[in-house]
Amino acid sequence: MMMTTGSKWGRMAAWLAAALAGGALSVSAAYVTRLDGTRQDGIDIRITPDGNVLLTTAPGQQTTFAPGQYQLAVADKPAEYDQAVQLYNNRKYDETIALLGPVTARLRGLFWDAYTGALIVQAQIAKGDAAGAVGTAERLLNANPGLTNNPVAQDAQWQALIAAKLFDRLEGQLTKDLNGDVRTAAARAQLARGDLRQAQNRFEEAVMDYLRTALLYNDVKDESELQAEALFKAAGTLQRIKDVRSAQHCLKQLFDRYPASRAAARAGKK
Repeated sequence: MMMTTGSKWGRMAAWLAAALAGGALSVSAAYVTRLDGTRQDGIDIRITPDGNVLLTTAPGQQTTFAPGQYQLAVADKPAEYDQAVQLYNNRKYDETIALLGPVTARLRGLFWDAYTGALIVQAQIAKGDAAGAVGTAERLLNANPGLTNNPVAQDAQWQALIAAKLFDRLEGQLTKDLNGDVRTAAARAQLARGDLRQAQNRFEEAVMDYLRTALLYNDVKDESELQAEALFKAAGTLQRIKDVRSAQHCLKQLFDRYPASRAAARAGKK
């Protein structure tokens, strides 16, 4: 299954954050996006073990897309997803995990496995099961290799590695993306490296990584939420090391440049 690494996936990562914050994440019913970018809608979709996508367009009418013949295959939003988000926000982590496990398996390769799998990882981290979170993230990527460059799944793996203190493993992954040619991937890796440095108590370096994300990647126009998050995290880290003046400057930049961002909303509540 083909996946792209452009701004589309960056927005998906932001959507997951919005969902966990209580926002809505909606995707219309089943469809397939062809290689030329055209979309074919259907009333049902499933994927076979060999990767063929079967899209039902009307009763008794079915179109088959073989691996390499489509960009994206999307199932209807699973009914369990919003329920799981509510459970997660209410700190019912075991219930979240139990609810989403079968859903993730059922929707392998059909868009929603990234979201349901990532939420399972988040729940495991929240309940203190970092090793379990790493294992879940790895199984998610192994089950659907197309998620390798999907920020929702990848970010979940990165946060699991941080929680498990597997810093060397994460360092290698981030370095690869930072040295790559995809600007969006590099920007995300820069931000994640700030989180890594935070976990290592290397706070000054964390600030630099966050500021690099906000300043060096401001040409990635569709990633304003990423840049806003970087400024928010830079301000928080600066406050932690008692550099209040610099923290206030970062917050001013956040409010001036990204007033409608979720990071600005969070900062305004503090």
